[in-house]
Amino acid sequence: MQDSKPLAYFSEKLGGAHLNYSTYDKELYALVRALEVWQHYLLRKEFVIHTDHESLKHLKGQGKLNKRHARWVEFIESFPYGIRYKKGKDNIVADALSRRYTLLSTLHTKLLGFEYLKDLYATDSDFASIYDACEHGAFHKFYKHDGYLFQNNRLCLPKCSMRELLVREAHSGGLMGHFGVTKTYDVLHEHFYWPNMRKLVEKICSTCITCKQDKSTVMPHGLYTPLPVPSSPWTDISIDFVIGLPITKHGRDSIFVVVDRFSKMAHFIPCHKTDDATHVADLFFREVVRLHGIPRTIVSDRDAKFLSHFWKVLWGKLGTKLLYSTTCHPQTDGRANPAH
Repeated sequence: MQDSKPLAYFSEKLGGAHLNYSTYDKELYALVRALEVWQHYLLRKEFVIHTDHESLKHLKGQGKLNKRHARWVEFIESFPYGIRYKKGKDNIVADALSRRYTLLSTLHTKLLGFEYLKDLYATDSDFASIYDACEHGAFHKFYKHDGYLFQNNRLCLPKCSMRELLVREAHSGGLMGHFGVTKTYDVLHEHFYWPNMRKLVEKICSTCITCKQDKSTVMPHGLYTPLPVPSSPWTDISIDFVIGLPITKHGRDSIFVVVDRFSKMAHFIPCHKTDDATHVADLFFREVVRLHGIPRTIVSDRDAKFLSHFWKVLWGKLGTKLLYSTTCHPQTDGRANPAH
């Protein structure tokens, strides 16, 4: 640049080993390539390098260099230069050069008639005045490239059906997963800009039929399903715990309750509140299975012991079906609870 006006542009596609470079190496490599291309302009005149990579401003003060960095620094030091750090948000035009070409190429390929956007800017109520102001250079954060208007690195879209098309694509198209308003807006806002974008995103997301069907907060209502009626004793049982009791002389502070749903016979087995699923299973086999055999079904609440992997695998191997009560509805385990 000279007198704040660009004189020439240079870009290069990275390939091979260059793709594996660290961010610092890529930035330094870009500087070296730029100096190689324009060295006939720069060798005898002092100039300033503007970069949005802050680490490069310490280039002259590095103590240890690897072979690659040493070779590059030796080349760079042959120029009378100075480095000045420029924040990325202030470096909008230079930063956009590396990104907007890919964006425009992709849109030209996928959207039929995309090039007609250029004709809409002049009469658009959102961008007409800005488009005119960018005729001879950047205007605030806006600038023109190949006839298109950009704000920072984002393509400005005039009022047309393409706005709604892109919102729907960001919400439900391709690999999108019917995301919410915030995530859909973030996907769009990374590449595009127009006033009140979020309002349009909210409108389209709120009218999405798929979202309303699959993300409904209203739970379906229905009748409680009754437990099967037992046909013989000790084939269908209910279990529960009575806790918070005074500690006995043997250290027991809880009771493991086992009720036969057919005969209403119950076993009250002393235990500890801290007993895990293995201890509960040991008590059950010693006090119940020893006398009555393996049950066909066991009804219980959703205690952590009864939801444990050990408990489920144990009874699965024995062919016993585990039935759990509905959350916050202890009436399901109605035989064990009244026995308390």
